Amino acid sequence: MVEEAERGGSMSEAGRIAGIFWEPRPVFEDLAERPRWWVPLILLTALSLVLVVTLSRVVGWESVVRQQMESNSRLAQMPAEQRERGIEMGLKFASISGYVGAAVGLTASALLIAAIMLGLFNLLGGAKLKYRQAFSVTCYSFLPTGLSTILIMVVMLLKDPAEFSLQNALPVHLGAFLNQQATAKWLYTLASSINLFTIWVMLLMALGLSVASKRLTFGKSLALVVLPWAVFVLLSSAVTAMFS
Repeated sequence: MVEEAERGGSMSEAGRIAGIFWEPRPVFEDLAERPRWWVPLILLTALSLVLVVTLSRVVGWESVVRQQMESNSRLAQMPAEQRERGIEMGLKFASISGYVGAAVGLTASALLIAAIMLGLFNLLGGAKLKYRQAFSVTCYSFLPTGLSTILIMVVMLLKDPAEFSLQNALPVHLGAFLNQQATAKWLYTLASSINLFTIWVMLLMALGLSVASKRLTFGKSLALVVLPWAVFVLLSSAVTAMFS
């Protein structure tokens, strides 16, 4: 059991990973005392790279680029010749950006999010957290995204590659229940940002940071986690609506 491992000292890595999904509080209590982050970063980065390799071999970069261009109303209205030139240019950067993003994207995101959380919790919540605590909580809170990555790959392998869409691979976001053509672009983008795994990660992060700080309730911690995410989603939805 997770509690027994905790009493005997530092948890095993297997215990921490399993505990994040089944009993996260003891995991975060252990991480508050002994912050660490290498295992979730390596695990999630490896899964991201496998996803990119699978995507390139099963679906193909041309299909991915075409879907992205067709989802943009302005680009879709371009003359066919210009659109094909745009696809050719996109193909030159798609594979490179895909592999680079998979290799360093998670680490860069975790570093940035941990810094934002540290500032908000210490300045607005008086949490007195250390950066390594915030970074450790952030990395382990991302573990449910590994499950979504695995599910996306399963769907990719089972579905007709011509019909596969990375954005709608898992119908767990609110945008999946809206008709993109009949819905305001900003509203569709906003709804697509609200999904099961994002909520799961934020709940874990709020719990972990409240445990590490020992000064904030879970409710206040959740509010501080949701605040920057809500601002980012609203701004990105507005920008998408302006240039789509």
